[in-house]
Amino acid sequence: MRKLCVLTYNCRHRKTYDTLCLLKASGYSYVTVYAQPMTYTKKRFPLVQHRPGLNVNIPETKELCENFGYKYIEGQFSDTVNEQEKQLFLLCGAGLLDEEFISRYRIINSHPGYIPLARGLDSFKWALYYHLPIGVTTHFLGEYVDAGEVIERREIPINDTDTFHSLALRVYENEIDMLVHAVGLAECEHQFIVPQNTEIFKRMPEQTERELIERFHIGLKEYYDQKGDKDRAVP
Repeated sequence: MRKLCVLTYNCRHRKTYDTLCLLKASGYSYVTVYAQPMTYTKKRFPLVQHRPGLNVNIPETKELCENFGYKYIEGQFSDTVNEQEKQLFLLCGAGLLDEEFISRYRIINSHPGYIPLARGLDSFKWALYYHLPIGVTTHFLGEYVDAGEVIERREIPINDTDTFHSLALRVYENEIDMLVHAVGLAECEHQFIVPQNTEIFKRMPEQTERELIERFHIGLKEYYDQKGDKDRAVP
């Protein structure tokens, strides 16, 4: 089975945890994890979280690699990634990578949007807002943001019983599954998608997010709070 590299942060990180677990469960034994510090801070947190949060039992990335027998290298990617590295890279977390670094390596990204219709930040929410197809795309990083050499696209169906959160979770689960699945598809023939006048989404403004939230039943708590049936005996 081929050797792989993973780009991520040097702290507890849910997407990294889930990806490494699936790689291990899928039989990938030769994995090198490059981990650099997380330097960015969010200017504001979303009103409704659509990404799974950290579980208190998730170990640090370094500890997880030790448990799995994966090689762990910490430091800035520009200093730690070998110039001669020819392996396939999976992107779990890195912030913005410079163009020179991207051009040197084959880096697979799993994007929670159906390319090229939903590109950029908060693509899942924007797709809901504009009634675009809900989907996930794996692609190689290149000159286009969330476009270019596409490995796989999956449209995620919306079920009658879906809530905002159940749909968001299914998108995330496909994101992880497709990132690992892309390893086996890396050498196949791929579609190259050049975006044509499609917007690169930015972080959804708070007021727009409020409008979106009003369209969805986002959980049972609101239902129970409004039910007014709190005095009923519990068996």
